Amino acid sequence: MRSRWRGEACPLSILKELFESLPGFELKLEAYGRRGSVIAEATGQDVYDAALAYRELLPARSQDQRIGLLFRSEEAIEFLIAMFAAISRGLTVVPLYPNWDGPTQLSYLRRYGIRSIVVGDGFLRRGGDWGEEFDSIVNISLDPEKMPGPVEAPDPGELFTAGLDGDHPVAWIFTSGTSGDMAKCTEITLSNMDAAIRNIRDLDFLREGMVVHCPLSASHIFAFVVMTAFVALKPRRILLSDVQYLARLPQGVTGKLDAIILVPIVINRMRGTFYEKLCTDFSDAGVPKELKAFARIPLSLRRFLKRICRRAEEGVIAMEAGRFIGWLGLPFVLAARLLLGRQVRRRLGSVEFIVLGGARPDLYSMAFFEVMGIRVLQGWGMTETTGPVSVSRLSDRRSGALGTCGELFEGTTARIDGEELIVEGPQVARGYVEPDGTLVPFNGVMKTGDRAAFDAHGRLQVFGKVSDRITTDNGLNYLPMPMEDGLKAADLKSLNILEEAVVIGDARPRLGCVYFLREGVERTPEREEYLGGLVREFNASRPVDEHIGPWVVSSLSLKECGGIGPSGKLLRRRIEESYGDLYEDAAS
Repeated sequence: MRSRWRGEACPLSILKELFESLPGFELKLEAYGRRGSVIAEATGQDVYDAALAYRELLPARSQDQRIGLLFRSEEAIEFLIAMFAAISRGLTVVPLYPNWDGPTQLSYLRRYGIRSIVVGDGFLRRGGDWGEEFDSIVNISLDPEKMPGPVEAPDPGELFTAGLDGDHPVAWIFTSGTSGDMAKCTEITLSNMDAAIRNIRDLDFLREGMVVHCPLSASHIFAFVVMTAFVALKPRRILLSDVQYLARLPQGVTGKLDAIILVPIVINRMRGTFYEKLCTDFSDAGVPKELKAFARIPLSLRRFLKRICRRAEEGVIAMEAGRFIGWLGLPFVLAARLLLGRQVRRRLGSVEFIVLGGARPDLYSMAFFEVMGIRVLQGWGMTETTGPVSVSRLSDRRSGALGTCGELFEGTTARIDGEELIVEGPQVARGYVEPDGTLVPFNGVMKTGDRAAFDAHGRLQVFGKVSDRITTDNGLNYLPMPMEDGLKAADLKSLNILEEAVVIGDARPRLGCVYFLREGVERTPEREEYLGGLVREFNASRPVDEHIGPWVVSSLSLKECGGIGPSGKLLRRRIEESYGDLYEDAAS
């Protein structure tokens, strides 16, 4: 499907209009660092002026058409400045994930022939070490002593380089690397970005003057597009940080917020940590300041509160599905919200809602926040669709909406081919870029690789990757996620020590399981025996051909073993490969 102005001049580009309008509305950007304090602030005028000044330092389009961006997550203001400076100059921005190590970042820059880079202060030393690799290295900083002098603003018609059309590539975005040794590089055009910004800007629950928090790296497509679209909404404040710093950013630091953008792994961890602290015996240890209120409640009563919260989650899921029995859980919901909700809400700035993207969320984690008074809205999209193509609506409740991704954006169409979701629309990226510059075009159609369906209300439901299906060597097929959810639910009722349980077994004689412990949980013989018991209980309730055979407790975290991507997605194939010797050990 082609945009109405692809291949034509783009005088009305939304991205261009957004850049031009930055000085004209009240906007405060705040970047928070690892200590939970503001490390940088800027207004729309500041971003506009800085982008104009720094773009004079960037190479001309005739010299180098692509430029790499290296910024830490907390340098999102500098990232925005670099993006507007480069795109208005006609350059293609190539963001690199900040959590990639130096050799990995450099290997991608070399592989794709990037000869110019822009770096924030956080990567300035790294960029200096690479000096001989590049023709141009520009440091974009908010430090007044480093910033170039102001330049005269050009006429509106000259703000963007002349000759750019809807097919102009504004960005090369790397996928989260769920297959193969290298992440794929996706070309995003100006028309793709405009369509994506328009889709988000038109959501009925977003409004001018909001206060929103985006603690995700702008190098990932979800944050790249959403952050830009939020600026287009003319909010009052945008807070930018890193998910690692969330615990240091309660309402007492940030003030009251309206919304926050997260990935599912974050809400899963927050729920797990909440239940862990709720049931911690503080009698033998010093009590952290933030947990003193919990510690004053007798442990037996806190364990009872956990059971109330769990009953409340079940009630919310049933109510949202439209089942009458769910209303029997309403007293538990009200009790949990009254007793514990305020404390949970204030940890996130008392937001009205959370928007999730990047991976499939856990339904019970979504229900947990609903119990505490925060609505969780799920979106779906991918790098190849320039971010989200659907987001559930704040007003869509009590009819099975929880756990769906809402209806498709206007102008987007989709169909299910077998089990796979096929998407068409103006935001579908131009194609994959090979290292030699060859474009593998999508032609407006994206085969997503996701198993999906549409419910009776036209809402998108995504169940996981088609490739996640496990086929053992005797030809039997299994969907691992329901099994994993069952193991994690059993653990939550008891010790609550699991970060993840990953069922494996593709092309193996039987299913296996890899356990990953939550951060701070030590691997002990007693806990290994407990986890073995979870497998035995699971097997007792299943037919023999669905039994889990060998299992192991990983000595590494998900991140350390490369089992999780930049967007929080579980990289199942990586785990299959890393722990394949589980079967050899079991056979020996």
